[in-house]
Amino acid sequence: MSERMAVARAYEKALFAGRMDEVASYFTDDIVYWVAGAPPLGGEWRGKEAVIRAMETRAAGLGAADWGYEDVWRDWYDADDRVIVEIRERSWLQHAPADVMDQRTAVIIRFRGDRISEMRDYTDAHIYEEFLARHRSELPKFKA
Repeated sequence: MSERMAVARAYEKALFAGRMDEVASYFTDDIVYWVAGAPPLGGEWRGKEAVIRAMETRAAGLGAADWGYEDVWRDWYDADDRVIVEIRERSWLQHAPADVMDQRTAVIIRFRGDRISEMRDYTDAHIYEEFLARHRSELPKFKA
């Protein structure tokens, strides 16, 4: 396993565990985090502090809620100056388990040296838009 792959997997493990200080340690100071789609579903954050804040508040996507989650698969690829991960995951609101989002995502994690300098998250924002149309009033991020 390359050093880039080891860092990318350690970053993801720390992110899922909520260890944001460790997550930040894997980033360059000028990291760029881009998520497909227009705000508030997608957007771009620049700099370590802004990226960490966006991750903590779940600024991209549908935001924090009482989610159920299933990790279906992840395929990792090592490339020149990047790691690519293809993801298939399912999620649902705990009180509406029959309405499942089946999301496929590709994330490109670029490196400068041994640190992550850019992440591009190609999530299908249309799936989020359709789910939002059905559940807007139940999602804290979108309540008036």
